[in-house]
This record gives sequence, C-alpha cells and structure tokens, in this order.
Amino acid sequence: MGALAAVVLDMGGVLIPEIRDFDGAARQPELCRELGALGISKADDHHLVSKEQLLVELVKPFLDDIDEVLVRYSRHPSWPGEGSQLLSGYLDVLIAHLDLVAWIDADTAVLHHPTIGTRLAESNRRLRAAIRGDNRSTAARLGASAALGAMWRPLRNLTELDTQPDREAILAAALAVVETVRSS
Repeated sequence: MGALAAVVLDMGGVLIPEIRDFDGAARQPELCRELGALGISKADDHHLVSKEQLLVELVKPFLDDIDEVLVRYSRHPSWPGEGSQLLSGYLDVLIAHLDLVAWIDADTAVLHHPTIGTRLAESNRRLRAAIRGDNRSTAARLGASAALGAMWRPLRNLTELDTQPDREAILAAALAVVETVRSS
C-alpha cells in the first residue's frame, strides 16, 4: 500500500484536505510518487480538479478488476463448477486490494458515493443474482448477501492475512453459504 492509499486509510476516508491539485501534491514527494504509480501525473492536473475525482481514481482499478471477473462468467453460472470459479476470482480481487477493501467496507461515505457506491452495488447485485439463480425467495436473497459477507468481513477484520490458508477458509465459508442457498 502506497503513501496515498495509506493517508486515505489512516484518515478514515477523509481525502487530504490541503491537497487540491498537483501543486499541493508536489510539496509531498511520497504522495507524488504514489500518484505516479497510479498513472496520474502532473499532466493530468486538469483532469483531477477535485478530491472526489482523486477518490474515484484510487478505487477505479479495484472496481475494474471486479468487473473483469464478472464478465468472465455467465450471469447464471453452473454450480458448483463455474460458480465456484466466479467466487474464487472475486475473492482474489478482494485479496489483491486488501487495504482498499477494508477501507471501503468500513466507510459508509464511500459505499454511498454516487460513482463508487453505485458501481460496487451493481457488481454485488450481479454476484448475488449469480449465487441465488432463479430462487427469488427472501432466504435466497439473504443467503446470497451472507455469502458476499463471508468474503468481505474476514478481510476487513483480519489484520494479518495468511493468504493461501485464509483464502481457502474464506472461500469454503462462502461456498458453504452458497450451497444452502442453491439447495433451498
């Protein structure tokens, strides 16, 4: 996690108020390097006119990665085969963006953000629909949400993720919930 993300996380989602443009960022070399690592340069100054746009630029790669996983699989995957692969790919994205996931999950302002929140809600809606299939019952809807929670919540609460063993346990927990949804 780089300087920009660390500052955002440490501030509980409040984006660096004293930095309104790259003139402010230029006075903080570590932040400038982090912006460069994100592909944002001084030449982009005209594009990043607000802290809100900076927030969107920070979270966009994560949302793009989720979308990439969702388009790889049918909206109605076969279970457990394709469905397990879908959840596995989704979990891999969450783990790849672990610090960001913990921050997003804890910050209601981000979850309700008009761009980020809307996009994440749509991705999660698509995943819940893939989990429950044609079952529109309340139990299936709640179970699909619980399966997502079985992946998000441990990543938020685990301070030190032992990637492979914990990943397998998290995926197994999510799939156990899916199994109850699919069998009801």
